[in-house]
Amino acid sequence: MPKQVKIDEVTGLKERISRASALYFFDFTKLPANDFNSLRRKLGESKVKVRVVKNRLALRALTESGVPADIEKLLTGPTSVVFAADDPVAPARTIREQMKKMTALKVKGAYLDRVLYPANKFDFIAGLPTKNELRGEVVAVLQGPIYALVATLDGLLSELVWVLDQVKDRPRTEAPAAEAPAPEAAATAAPEAPAAA
Repeated sequence: MPKQVKIDEVTGLKERISRASALYFFDFTKLPANDFNSLRRKLGESKVKVRVVKNRLALRALTESGVPADIEKLLTGPTSVVFAADDPVAPARTIREQMKKMTALKVKGAYLDRVLYPANKFDFIAGLPTKNELRGEVVAVLQGPIYALVATLDGLLSELVWVLDQVKDRPRTEAPAAEAPAPEAAATAAPEAPAAA
C-alpha cells in the first residue's frame, strides 16, 4: 500500500497538471544549483512553476490526468517539470533563452494542447507567437477594416461638406417674376390689324 506522502504528491501534481496550459520537461543533471535557481526565478517572473519530480509519481499523475502513456519516454533520469500558467509559449521562450547561457540544460520534451512533442520540436514551440502577440495580431486584423470604414465615411462626409459649401457660395440669380411670353410668341399672339381698304 502506498504511503500517504506519495498519494499526496500525486494528488498535488494532478492539480497542477489540470491548471497548466502546457508542460515542459527538462534534464538539469549537470546544471549548477545557482543556474537552476536563476532559471526558476526567470520562469517565476512569468508566473510559471518549476518542480523537480520523481518519475514514477509524475508518470502516475500524468496518466491519471489524461496525458498519453508515451510520456513515459520523457521521464527518465532527473526530471524537472515546468507548469505553464496562462501563456503556453512564454515559458518555452524563456527556457530557450536560458539554454543559450546554460549549456547543461537539456529539454526532454513538451506536452502542449493535448499533444506530446519530443525535444527536437522544442525550437518550433518556442518560435510560436505568445498569447499577447496573437492578441495584437487579431486587433490589427480587426482594426484594418474598421479603419477603412471610418476613413471612407470621413471622406464621404468631407465631400458632402464641400458640396454644401459650393452651393452656399454660388451667386444667386433672381428668378423671373412671372413667366412673360417670349418676344416672338408675343408678336405672333398679337391680333392682326384690319387691313386698309
